[in-house]
Amino acid sequence: MEPFNPERYRAQLEESRKRVEKALDFEEPDRVPVSINVQGPYYAWLFGVPLSEYYTNLKAMLYVQIKGLKWRLEWLRDDVTSIGVSLDPGAVAEGLLFGCEIVMPDESCPWRSPWIVPCIKTLEDIDKLEVPDPRDVPAVRAFYAKLEELRRLARERYGDLPVGGGLQIHPPVSAAGSLLGPQRLYSWLRRYPREMHKLFRKLEEAFVALKQFHHEATGTEPGWLGLADDHAGYLRRPAYEEFALPYNLRLYERFGSKYRYLHMDSPMHHIADIVRDVYRVNYADLGVESDIRAIAREFKGRVAFDGNADWRALLSGSLERIEVEVEKCIWHAAPGGGYVFDNGGETYAGAPPEALKYEVEYAKKVGRYPIKKENFKHLDRLEGR
Repeated sequence: MEPFNPERYRAQLEESRKRVEKALDFEEPDRVPVSINVQGPYYAWLFGVPLSEYYTNLKAMLYVQIKGLKWRLEWLRDDVTSIGVSLDPGAVAEGLLFGCEIVMPDESCPWRSPWIVPCIKTLEDIDKLEVPDPRDVPAVRAFYAKLEELRRLARERYGDLPVGGGLQIHPPVSAAGSLLGPQRLYSWLRRYPREMHKLFRKLEEAFVALKQFHHEATGTEPGWLGLADDHAGYLRRPAYEEFALPYNLRLYERFGSKYRYLHMDSPMHHIADIVRDVYRVNYADLGVESDIRAIAREFKGRVAFDGNADWRALLSGSLERIEVEVEKCIWHAAPGGGYVFDNGGETYAGAPPEALKYEVEYAKKVGRYPIKKENFKHLDRLEGR
């Protein structure tokens, strides 16, 4: 196992924590916090551990995450604020709960995370779909048994290192995208709205049951809710208000009494006021397709957020393109605090680590407070001149 001493990083973590907390209070720290969403699959690729092993071998998962955490703290040096590991099932919770076929990575797709084979193909399948009791689903029970095993392994090797993880499906629109496939999802929303609401009600019921079971299985208290709703942002506003808003709001009201988080890889700017005033989200994570200028205007002083830098710039081989993405985000979003620099979505396998390090270092350089025009090399491009 990878040697790891958390005490070595205490001062570094505390400095980053204070910087992030000040920004989230809509104040300006010394510089814009830089916190890159780097997860286990990227680390596995970086260290040459096949995803087929990462997702099936708890010792391999623990090794990869610990080595990756050290890599961030010692080499990437972004603003890591806490230390811990988690059980990573991939984005397959709907498949586990409803018994869909799940394709695991193998030699033909070594760096693609597990994915769900859509299991709803006819309208009759919606009628047949039953909301299971999570206690009666072997895959759900197996997940929480693995979580306990991961905690045991972590205790043996690293003492009281925090171990997290939980099984949560997406909110109804995006959960339906997993069970139907995106093409069928958007087509059926137009053609069969009544049937889709029937499906969404079942998926809301399943979300609630699984969330309640999670709190029972882990001994945690409700009050914190994060939703990942990647499919819903592609709906035009009237469709979003009909098919996504009521379900998401009920989930926030039920489970998000203390803190509310929303992640969307799809556009968010056209529903920013809903996120701010209806959902009353505390923190939002932007994908690359949102207009960060509109988001910054709508969220100013009300909703803290991160993300939006186009991760594809890291693959381009162009330092200038990376610089433009960094400057775009910081110039429009950072003044007055409330923004943490990050790429939109997660950092995917294949992104060169040297490009990622350059991005982090450039964001630290450009993001010194107060934000000054003279620190930006590409301002004319950012302002459309």
